[in-house]
Amino acid sequence: MSESEVGHDRTGGRTVRPIYFVAFTVAILLVMIFPIYGLGNRVEPYVFGLPFSMVWVIFWIIVEFFGVIAFFLYEHGGGER
Repeated sequence: MSESEVGHDRTGGRTVRPIYFVAFTVAILLVMIFPIYGLGNRVEPYVFGLPFSMVWVIFWIIVEFFGVIAFFLYEHGGGER
């Protein structure tokens, strides 16, 4: 990211333009709805006894969870205040 895209807020944390977070969230949303969901919309193969369509949804929920944590840590974590 260039200097113009990353700034600092009043508390000393970094700020990221909201467009990156919105794009990430929209991308996750798109893989959960038609037509992209069609790639994972099948029963077989079973993964740990679960149909593949359920594993598809769980996988993307986990990806979003860790993505939101990464955005939070980038913006608010790890810095001396």
